[in-house]
Amino acid sequence: MALRRFAEVPYLPFLSMRPAEMRALQELPNKTKDRLLPIVPLRPWTTSYQLQNALDRLNEAYGDRPTILAVGAEEPTSKARPVHGELAALRLPANGYSNWCDFIKSVDNGHFIPAVQIDDAAEIGEQVECFYELGRGLVVIVPKQGYLALPALAASISARTEGGVDTCFVLDEGISSKEPLQRAVFLVEHVNAIKSACPHACISVSASSFPDTFTTITRQEIFERTIFDLLIAQVGRDRMIYSDRGSARAERQRGGGGIPAPRIDYPQPGEWRFFRSEEEGFAGYQEQAQALLKLNPPIFDTLLRVWGTQMIERTASGDSAAIKTPARSTAVRINLHLQRQTFFNDPIGLYDTEDDWAG
Repeated sequence: MALRRFAEVPYLPFLSMRPAEMRALQELPNKTKDRLLPIVPLRPWTTSYQLQNALDRLNEAYGDRPTILAVGAEEPTSKARPVHGELAALRLPANGYSNWCDFIKSVDNGHFIPAVQIDDAAEIGEQVECFYELGRGLVVIVPKQGYLALPALAASISARTEGGVDTCFVLDEGISSKEPLQRAVFLVEHVNAIKSACPHACISVSASSFPDTFTTITRQEIFERTIFDLLIAQVGRDRMIYSDRGSARAERQRGGGGIPAPRIDYPQPGEWRFFRSEEEGFAGYQEQAQALLKLNPPIFDTLLRVWGTQMIERTASGDSAAIKTPARSTAVRINLHLQRQTFFNDPIGLYDTEDDWAG
């Protein structure tokens, strides 16, 4: 029996091991944490030297709930630390990615669901057999450049998982297309290829369309949600799971530009609204939090009682300990987005929150 029944999971957000995303996850209501299932690619935790620090922070944010653990891509660094060597060892494909298999077996109390590494096709089969025998479930994340190999990959995995039992494929679109209908039509072929080869597997499609610049926009459609809804209209909802980057970007912005202008981002079910200030510091955040709360017709949902809404209200009222930095603003946005997408098809559950939050 897998740790989670994939067919019952409504949302598989990719969440990076970065402060804003871990804070957003940590501050979710427990009922929301129990319902979603995050995919967390391993990377160094801030400036730490050991990989264990990342695992400790994830445990602090999410506890011992089942979590999909992947090996993050190699990141450029000006000064290598021991943690980079630990991650490099986990990426080695030798003997069916034996380092990664051994790590998953030994690193926790059994609550990590492994993501299969697929860079070396010759080593995938042995790795899949190792993970399938663990009985926790397994996830296969396939980037866009790997779609052409999907029929062969799905057939190979099917042969080792009894047709995809306790298996979930994630088609990773990266940066989401802003032509949702065209992209959904393209994805139908690949989803059907998996369904044909792995009739028991679940399938998810993930992407991010969160903008890079805000100087000329005040709102944007959540294109990855639109693409998913168009896709399931073609292939059916059965065993299909929504995924995205939790309203973070698919690719991290690097260098230059200075400190971003104060901005409050407000997620709605299918759209983001952006409130950007020309003021600097906390005054800019307060100004835009007030603008959001005073908007007519109103969009701020006063009935949604989660940490993110509390932070916006505190900021508007002048509490300078609330949203005061870009990182805190990002955490607030992600917290709200995770709550809304987890309960996208359950409006009653969306408001069933009882937890208290830290400041």
